[in-house]
Amino acid sequence: SALAAALRERGLVVDFRELAEGDDDGSRARKAADDGYDVVVGGGDGTVSAVATALIDHPDAALGILAMGSFNNVARGFGIPDMLGPALDVIAAGDTVSFDIGWARHEGTDGRPFFEAAGVGLDAIGFLAVEVAERRGWWRGVRSLWRGVRRPDASMRITVDEVTTSATTPALIVSNGPYHGLGFAVGVEANPTDGLLDVAVFDRMSRWEALRHFAVVARRQPHRDARISTSTGRAVKVEGINHTLPAHADGHSIGLTPITFEVRAHSLRVFA
Repeated sequence: SALAAALRERGLVVDFRELAEGDDDGSRARKAADDGYDVVVGGGDGTVSAVATALIDHPDAALGILAMGSFNNVARGFGIPDMLGPALDVIAAGDTVSFDIGWARHEGTDGRPFFEAAGVGLDAIGFLAVEVAERRGWWRGVRSLWRGVRRPDASMRITVDEVTTSATTPALIVSNGPYHGLGFAVGVEANPTDGLLDVAVFDRMSRWEALRHFAVVARRQPHRDARISTSTGRAVKVEGINHTLPAHADGHSIGLTPITFEVRAHSLRVFA
């Protein structure tokens, strides 16, 4: 492999494994960490997240990221160079940074990590529609999105650390890093090393206005809007006041509210 050769040329000892369709990326990474290796992964956000998740319980193993996906939200959020040569140089230099991860959980469950962002409401409806389209066809996915968009805005009870507020809003986003999904720059000021999650509440927008905002901030295009209230915290609990609401973590549907998002500070060591 040219990648393995490039790492060896930089003085590293490399055990190369090419991922095939159907491989369990996390299991491969976990086995490598068990054997005492750091792990370098080349791929998009899905592959990177699977490998990063496997290393959460291996604090001695560092993660190297070669950004090879469509949006590379995790790599960009962690400050990893886009270009292959500079990214390889970062890994070869051996310097690491301990990054935060987000954690989404329902009461009584272990939950799951997220590296980009999680959300409740319209954001989650959009990702759910994509999942429906992938499983059952794009027509059903479009119908699912249309039904979700036509629903009235949701009343939420939001507790950030110890402060509880209520809002009637189409969407709430909890960001660990600055980008998620189609490069949405909703939490553009989110810093995945500060031990905090950034919370954005679209509390003075209609659903159509919120959709337009997502379109504007896609592909990493920051845009400030005074109608979005922001805050930071270590834990964010979201409850639907009148009915349960859909939630997602890194674009994967994770069920309904009530749900709590927490930060696990400095839980992932990355070459950066």
